[in-house]
Amino acid sequence: MTTDLRALIELVIADSPVTEAELRRAARGLDAETTGVLVDARARLDRLRARDRELSVLMSSLRELAEVRDLQPLLQKLVDRAHELMGTDLTYLSEYDEGTDELFVRANRGAVSTNMRELRVPAGVGLASKVVRTRAPQWTAAYDVGSFPRDREVTAAVQAEQMRSILGVPLIASERVLGVLFAADRSTHGFSTEQIALLTAFANQGAVILQTARLLAAEREAAARAEAASAETERRAAAMEASASLHEQLTRLVLAGEGSDAIARTLADSLGRPVAIADRDLAALATSGEEAAAWWTAGRLAPEVLAAVETSRGTARWVDVGHGEVLGLVAAMAGRTLLGVLLVGGEPLDDVQRRTVERGAQSHALVTMQRDAVTDAEERVRGELVADLVSGRGDRASLRQRAQQRGIELTGCWTPVLAVGWEQQRWSLGRTLTGLDRRWLVAQHDAGVVALVPGSPDPHDLAGRVHARLARAGDRGLVVVGGTQRVEQIAGEVADVTALSRMLPGVGVADAGVAARDYAPYLALFGANGQRARAFARGLLAPLLEWDADHRSDLVATLAAYLAQNASITRSADVLFVHPNTVKQRLERITELLGPGWRGPEQQFRLGIAVQLHRMSETDM
Repeated sequence: MTTDLRALIELVIADSPVTEAELRRAARGLDAETTGVLVDARARLDRLRARDRELSVLMSSLRELAEVRDLQPLLQKLVDRAHELMGTDLTYLSEYDEGTDELFVRANRGAVSTNMRELRVPAGVGLASKVVRTRAPQWTAAYDVGSFPRDREVTAAVQAEQMRSILGVPLIASERVLGVLFAADRSTHGFSTEQIALLTAFANQGAVILQTARLLAAEREAAARAEAASAETERRAAAMEASASLHEQLTRLVLAGEGSDAIARTLADSLGRPVAIADRDLAALATSGEEAAAWWTAGRLAPEVLAAVETSRGTARWVDVGHGEVLGLVAAMAGRTLLGVLLVGGEPLDDVQRRTVERGAQSHALVTMQRDAVTDAEERVRGELVADLVSGRGDRASLRQRAQQRGIELTGCWTPVLAVGWEQQRWSLGRTLTGLDRRWLVAQHDAGVVALVPGSPDPHDLAGRVHARLARAGDRGLVVVGGTQRVEQIAGEVADVTALSRMLPGVGVADAGVAARDYAPYLALFGANGQRARAFARGLLAPLLEWDADHRSDLVATLAAYLAQNASITRSADVLFVHPNTVKQRLERITELLGPGWRGPEQQFRLGIAVQLHRMSETDM
């Protein structure tokens, strides 16, 4: 073998690039067939070396990809390595959704517009859907959007990127299409068999890695969910254990006879939140501290809290207030009867904590019912004693002995307070009066409730205080405070106060707290039963009353208005809503019936009293 032939062979197998022209110059002197064989051998060797390099890059890329665990970074890595492997202008990957038959672009490299980001390819649209449907590579040397079913967003993305030559290969693992990997150029050209095979091989291996990453991600999510569920289970178990322990504490408090203050403190310590308990009238009964006490403004809860109370009354369950410092509340119910409200502030509660608050409300209801049972028994005994005192029944020695057995000393002075005309039931009135001062002796009396207050309190102050307390719930009624008497005279004083309470609505006093002494003239006229006053009024007004009854007229009302308006016909007409001439005609009729002397000062004075007494008698004095 000559030196020139050896150099030619070394040139054919050299690792460095060799052009065909260089090879033919070196083979000068050989026949054409031998030269052709050498050129073909060099071309095949170049292709094998290129394929070897590609496979090396492919394996290196796959090893790198196998180390990526997070799904989105893996998708981007797949695109990056495919971009380097193919050397195209644009490379991107679309994930396939089996449920909707849609594809979504998840990663790209080489894109110059934002259209490719999270691009949605509807079912059956574009080259991508054809790849999924055929489960085989698809390509085109000159992409034409009109050649495929169109979608406005997909068309805009293709045009924005100016894609012409596009190759798409499926990502298939375990017989499932996971997505499509694309390589695209902005120039028109075909794709060689080697390029298609290379991208397909990369996609096949990448699909396995992608599926593995998906499975690992699913396992991590499942593990995280299981861990979270386990932690939640442990938390709920701990919360339920704490709730059960708190329920035992509350039960012990009820059995030990503790009050609502202890319940509020125990709940506040357990929940780590401010707690308050309201009574039946929604007044503050017990609070865990100053923060809870501030929930009442001028003795009243906020409107949104009151609305939540009404909602909870129907279910006795937790209700969110949703506004202000009070987080939520539970109405303490016994059947349909409201026994109080348990209020909680601070941060939101979970389900177990809300059930705990409901148990606290039940405990308050039990304490209240227990206290009510004792109070009812005591009030019945005390009520019977008070009823005998105010009625004058029974001998004094027996009454004093019964009082001493209840720890009541009847010596000294007592002041009667009568509450009538209230919409509240009498037992509720009695409970409220007893709550003002446990030393008061309270009982149902006549149409209302009477309380015997020890000592000599200021009657106006006492009347105003009791009326304000009873009116707190929006109710209206009358409170009359009598004079201070020894127990021997208390029956007579209560009789006078009762008679006065029947008279006062007739003179327009129906919603007030008054002292009986301010209306002593009425008592002087009426006495204990008012029979003399009735006889006086009816005797003086008889002619007018008979005329009104026979003719359905209003002579008595006209006389009352005329006297009240200081004998002014015009003002009387305004009050009666009639014409002044009508008033004149009625006054002429009154003169015919009573005689001309009725206009004299003394006669008008007596007629004025008679009219007033007649009005009072109409209220069943």
